[in-house]
Amino acid sequence: MSSESNIHLYTTQTPNGIKISITLEELGLPYKVTKIEFSKSTQKEPWFLEINPNGRIPALTDNFTDGKEIRLFESGSMMQYLVDRYVH
Repeated sequence: MSSESNIHLYTTQTPNGIKISITLEELGLPYKVTKIEFSKSTQKEPWFLEINPNGRIPALTDNFTDGKEIRLFESGSMMQYLVDRYVH
């Protein structure tokens, strides 16, 4: 398993949001978290819409080995990416 990551998770305490945190913890990957506050409509702010144009959580960013950023949303695709990228 590759331990080098630049994973940043944007989420809150919902079933889908927690699902990605569990995946990251089970894989033993280091990651940063930004809490998205629905009461403040954080998920509709321009900076977040650049990560996920749907304006929904969870969302995740990481860097490829060449340094280019990837932005992911939809929990199933995020879990598939994490396993494909970090589990050998």
